[in-house]
Amino acid sequence: MRKTLADLPLAQIHYYNEIGSTNSLGLKMSSEGAPEYTLLVAESQTAGRGRFARRWLTKPGASLAFSLVIHPNRKEIQKLALFSPLGALAVCAAVIDQCGIEAEIKWPNDVLLDGRKTAGILAEAAWDQNELKGLVLGIGVNLLHASVPPENEILFPATCMQAHCSQPIRAESFLKSIIANLIHLRSLLQNDKFISHYQNWLAYIGEAVSLSKTGSETVTGTLLGVNNQGELRLKLPGGNIMEFAAGDLSLRLRN
Repeated sequence: MRKTLADLPLAQIHYYNEIGSTNSLGLKMSSEGAPEYTLLVAESQTAGRGRFARRWLTKPGASLAFSLVIHPNRKEIQKLALFSPLGALAVCAAVIDQCGIEAEIKWPNDVLLDGRKTAGILAEAAWDQNELKGLVLGIGVNLLHASVPPENEILFPATCMQAHCSQPIRAESFLKSIIANLIHLRSLLQNDKFISHYQNWLAYIGEAVSLSKTGSETVTGTLLGVNNQGELRLKLPGGNIMEFAAGDLSLRLRN
């Protein structure tokens, strides 16, 4: 792995056969001054997590799980919400690089192949009062068939890269492609074209969707896209347009 990643500008590479969560350790390391582009890779996680503290399963030898420490500059701090979409775009670009196929993004940061989830991204910030010590971007990818959890253990249909790729998937090469694309796409965060680029990959545009907000409230409407902060834009049945910074999105089943 180190040889494959040698030409990337990584400050440190930490590999773990088993760990609780690469993001949790990444946050701790950020608070202690870890340099930018410190990489943590785990063969197995016992406490991997996704959005809303949901469990993220990591199957040894079949999954890719890693976290990357990032130090946003002053301008990027104003766009912290875009780092999760940045991770999703990097995975989509890597899917093209490695398999020659296109993926979609289920807002805000789940990567879909043929409508099924194959990757998730979790961005978390380490703060010391009002000072940002670092941002940790965690990415989990189902690579091989054994990584796909049983249907009764997941909330959304899942798949893996190998199910959609004609050539064998190599974890090291896929990891390198994600990181390389992430570093390249990061340079576009201050450009309005970043949102347009992200929206081009967005699933369900023009479709009827449901958005579960905090608590039990659910909003339904037509997905229009996102605003310049990456917030979801929905056209409600009465014609009003609302924007949402967070929520759990699903495609509304047709009668």
